Amino acid sequence: MWDKYNVNGEKMELRNVKTFIKIAEIGNFSRAASDLGYAQSTVTMQIQTLERELGVSLFERNGKSAVLSAAGKEFLDYAYDLQRCEAMALEHFAEGEEPSGEVSVGIMETLCASRYGIIFREFKKRYPKANVKVVVATTLECMELLGKGKLDLILTVDNKINHINWMTAHEVPTEIRFFCPANHPFAGKKDIPLDTVLEENFIMIEEGCNYRQAFEQYVVEQRGRRPSITEIGYTRLIIDAVIENLGVSLLPRFTLEEALREKKVALFSVKGFQLSMLMQVIYSKNRWVSPAMKAFIEMTQKFMPE
Repeated sequence: MWDKYNVNGEKMELRNVKTFIKIAEIGNFSRAASDLGYAQSTVTMQIQTLERELGVSLFERNGKSAVLSAAGKEFLDYAYDLQRCEAMALEHFAEGEEPSGEVSVGIMETLCASRYGIIFREFKKRYPKANVKVVVATTLECMELLGKGKLDLILTVDNKINHINWMTAHEVPTEIRFFCPANHPFAGKKDIPLDTVLEENFIMIEEGCNYRQAFEQYVVEQRGRRPSITEIGYTRLIIDAVIENLGVSLLPRFTLEEALREKKVALFSVKGFQLSMLMQVIYSKNRWVSPAMKAFIEMTQKFMPE
């Protein structure tokens, strides 16, 4: 019922429009075919059919890359509208039913390892017919996947993210704090000189993490060198390593709540360096927000209060 639209007397197949959107987001025919479960020849034929119906070339091929032509960029807005119309119609006739389907969420490991991990468990309890696909990645990786249409929304800790095609559903300020073992000489101290702090070994999350980058950049600007770092890719292991007096670290304060409450770690500050970021829930404004997505966003607002 909803899979065909008339254009210049031709029947435009919505599946071809969806294929066009996927290629536009990924920028590659073969990867789009793989994501959609089609043979590449099928994808090529679908785009050729669409181009014939519209009377324009939608892509400029450059080796393996597929870049939108001027007409392709113009048609992309219409394509998103057609996709949204189909989804809205399906939602209308399924009104009143419990949210179902899949929500793909990209999230930083730091958030997963905190109390905010409860969002996923509570969502599944509340909406058993809906599935959540969780991709744990850095902010940059999450943003790339969102831009390519591989994620429905992302949860991240970063500076304010502004993108013309994205919406911020929710944001919460959070402090990024230095911490050490509870019995360390730094415990509870303020404005410790940078040179004194740099004598310590730092236990940090993987390279590419935004708050690690911010601190490293500050050290390089101030002292012309990087701090000594032991890299551990899991927040819980970093906290455990600090507790065992293997070094000091820097993490969002919300990840330290349990260890602080149990007096296993203590906070300290470095003179001249302060860092605050935003927990943000972001999705693409070009895509239809399904009932399952709406429900998930509402769940984040419940568990991530201002």
